[in-house]
Amino acid sequence: MSYSFGILTVDDEENLCRIISHKLKKSGFRTFHALTGEAALHTITEKDIDVIILDYMLPDLTGLELLQKIKIDFPHIEVIMLTAYGNVENAVKAMRLGAFDYLNKPSELELIKDVVVKACESKRLQLENQMLKKELASTSDHEELVFQSTKMKEIRELFHKVKETDASILILGESGVGKTALSKWVHKHSNRRDNPFVSINCAAIPDSLLESELFGYQKGAFTGATETRAGKFEAADSGTIFLDEIGEMPLAMQAKLLHIIEEKSFMKLGSNSYRSVDVRIITATNKDIKSLVKEGKFRQDLYYRLNLVEIEIPPLRERKEDIPQMIANYIHKLNDKYNKQVILSDETVAKLTSHDWPGNIRELLNMLERLHIIHSKGVIHIQDLSDEIFRSQQQEQEQEQEQESKGTSKKSTGQLSLQKVLEEVEEDLITRALEEVGGNQTRAADLLGISRHTLIYKMKKIK
Repeated sequence: MSYSFGILTVDDEENLCRIISHKLKKSGFRTFHALTGEAALHTITEKDIDVIILDYMLPDLTGLELLQKIKIDFPHIEVIMLTAYGNVENAVKAMRLGAFDYLNKPSELELIKDVVVKACESKRLQLENQMLKKELASTSDHEELVFQSTKMKEIRELFHKVKETDASILILGESGVGKTALSKWVHKHSNRRDNPFVSINCAAIPDSLLESELFGYQKGAFTGATETRAGKFEAADSGTIFLDEIGEMPLAMQAKLLHIIEEKSFMKLGSNSYRSVDVRIITATNKDIKSLVKEGKFRQDLYYRLNLVEIEIPPLRERKEDIPQMIANYIHKLNDKYNKQVILSDETVAKLTSHDWPGNIRELLNMLERLHIIHSKGVIHIQDLSDEIFRSQQQEQEQEQEQESKGTSKKSTGQLSLQKVLEEVEEDLITRALEEVGGNQTRAADLLGISRHTLIYKMKKIK
């Protein structure tokens, strides 16, 4: 398992504690044990504990009393009650107080381990959901559907009509137009808003792994499947799942997706039984999906199921009147995030608005963040923008053709190549980011939106 969960066994029988800990440690868990309630509370405050196996009878207090204390002070910890004094009444009390499960002593070690694995899986899903909710809560302003263009206003009205339904939505558009942001907006304003929003890029997952990512797998389903794991659909239960680049999904997987839509159930890899699931499905693609259907690369019946509501987002070059508001909103967000006071001159905004932005919103926001990193405060003027960055593809092609006709290259005439310019811009950004954070590589990498390892690699190239 990628994260080693911490398991605390609390029992006055030290030999039993050691036996359980040994069994769990062999499965990759971090293990601890305590012989009294007070010792358990001390361990909880000192160590990172995820699951507690708790005996009902302890020398200083009952397991139910300790369970109650844990659930008040450490509600994130899952507790499994384990006792030789078990009865139905105690089991009911324990479950009402928030116990994850209740086992009688003696229990097989394998059974104890299986329940611990289930508790850890439950905790993992809770953590993922918390992260997803935090991500949704930080939705940027352009995701709040503030638009000036007629086309986007029409799309906004349509989104308002379907947001609180369970209708499946197919979002079409070029890369970077904001398909993911719009799917988050729909979820955030739907009647599923308090439940998970889970997204997956179908093009980013190898075909051989896509099934296990979407549907999960049972322990032993394949080599290396040492534990049962939930998939994206299970994680999204009662909420929304966003399948990006749906046009890249293999035909075999399309059939299984169709089954989920029609039967509202799925089967984990390695399982022989179906599990019910209640999700709203939003999909997106930058491909001509109708052509894929005609070519037999995408199932027609699935297409009809997915496009109950079909929305095509126009590229940024076709709705430039939306750009100034996007710029204002994102710069405001960056100022809040980095505690700066940076603004753009009217001429700078006009220059940015006139650009075609082949990478759409993603490219625009990336450019704004780079400008924001370079300029600590004050006004960003038009002369602060690099002509090389804004040169259109057509201009570059014309220059290349002109130089080819003369039998010379940019390099031979002493002109800067695009690669050279990009390297210089990158070096400047890295230098400024490091200066701004006092040389702290981790913070500089965060500012630049790259990993620390990538930053170190690029710094070595510069040197």
